[in-house]
Amino acid sequence: MLHGIKKPPSNLRGAFAGCGTLLNHPDMGPHVLKLTGKDPKDVTLVYLGTASYDLPEKRINQTSWYSEQGCKVIALDCVTVAPTTAHMSECIDSADIILVSGGNTSFAIRRWKRLGMDRMIEEACLGPRKVVMAGGSAGAICWWSGGHSDSIDPDSYKEAKLSSHGTETDIDDEKSSDEAPEEDTNSKEWDYIRVDGLGFIPGLCCPHHDRVQSNGILRATDFDTMLQRHPTEVGICIDHNAAFFIENNEFRVIYPEGLEGSLMEDGSFSGDRLGKPAVWIKELDDEKTVTCRLCPDSGKLKQLLKMPVDITQSIRNMKIAEKENPDNGPMRKSYPGFRAKSFFGGNIVRDFVQFFEGEDFDEGDDDSEQ
Repeated sequence: MLHGIKKPPSNLRGAFAGCGTLLNHPDMGPHVLKLTGKDPKDVTLVYLGTASYDLPEKRINQTSWYSEQGCKVIALDCVTVAPTTAHMSECIDSADIILVSGGNTSFAIRRWKRLGMDRMIEEACLGPRKVVMAGGSAGAICWWSGGHSDSIDPDSYKEAKLSSHGTETDIDDEKSSDEAPEEDTNSKEWDYIRVDGLGFIPGLCCPHHDRVQSNGILRATDFDTMLQRHPTEVGICIDHNAAFFIENNEFRVIYPEGLEGSLMEDGSFSGDRLGKPAVWIKELDDEKTVTCRLCPDSGKLKQLLKMPVDITQSIRNMKIAEKENPDNGPMRKSYPGFRAKSFFGGNIVRDFVQFFEGEDFDEGDDDSEQ
C-alpha cells in the first residue's frame, strides 16, 4: 500500500467535470479515453455509483457513450449490497478508468472508507498503473483534498433518492431539480459545506461553479466565503459544462462547443452564464482577499497548485452529514472499517512541499487557519 510513501506521486491522469454527465458527452469521452493510451475496445471502465446510491439510471446517463465505443463497463455497487473484498479488488485491479458518479460526496467517501475501498482506489490511481481518475460533480470533488459540496442538501440524501427512484421527482443533476427556484421565497434552506476528498491532488474543488442550486445561492459566491475559512487552499472552480484534465504533470481545460458558461468575451465572469464554459483559480492574497483568475487552456500543474499548510475541518457539518444521511448499508466482518488519512486532509506537514518529482510547488501561506 501507498500510505507510507514520503511524497505524493507524479504523472497522474484524470478528468474532472463540473457536472456528473459531462464526461459522457460525445465531445468529451474521446479525451477521457485518450488518457488510457488504449483502443476503446481494450478499455475497462469501473463505475462507482456510490454517491448516487448505485441507481442504474445514473450509471446509464454517465457511461452509455463508453459502452457504445466498445469499452467494458463494470458497475461496482456497494450501497445496498456488501461486496466481498476480493470482488472489490478484482474490479478495481481490472480498471483502466475509475469513473465516479455525481451525487452526495460525503456519503460516498464515508462508505468507501468503511469498506476499505479507498485504499484500493489509491493503489490503482497513485501506484504504478496510474488508473485514470474521472467523474463530475461529486465525482470530481472526491479526488481532491476537499470540495465545495451540497452534501447536506436533504434532497441528496439516500432515503430521499431511493424513495423517489422511478418517479418524476427523481431527476438527474443536469435538470431542473438543481436549478434555483423562480422566486427567492421558494428557496430551500440548506448550506454548502466543505467535504474531504480522497486527497490525491491538493486543491479545493468547486464543481457547478457557475450554477445556482435549490438554496438560491450561486456557488461561485458561496465558494469565496468558504475559501476565507480555508485560507491556505487553492480553489479549482469548474463551470457546470467544463472539465479540468490532468495528464502527467500538465493540465488542460476542455468543454463541448455551444454550451453556456461563465466566461465572457472580455474575460470577465458571468454569474448569469452568458458566456462559454471555463475553469477559474481562486486563492487568498496577502490581505486575505479572494483573488480569481481564469485558468489557462493548458499548462504545467505547478503553475496552479500549491500545498495547503493546514486544513481545519468543520466538525459540526461532518456530524450533520453523518447523522442526517448515514451509511447504514450492510457490512462484512472482513472490512477494515478504518478511516484512512488522505495525503492532504487535516494538518499538513511541511515535508510535503513537492508534488511532482523534480518540480517545486509553492509551500502556501504560513498562516494556518484557527
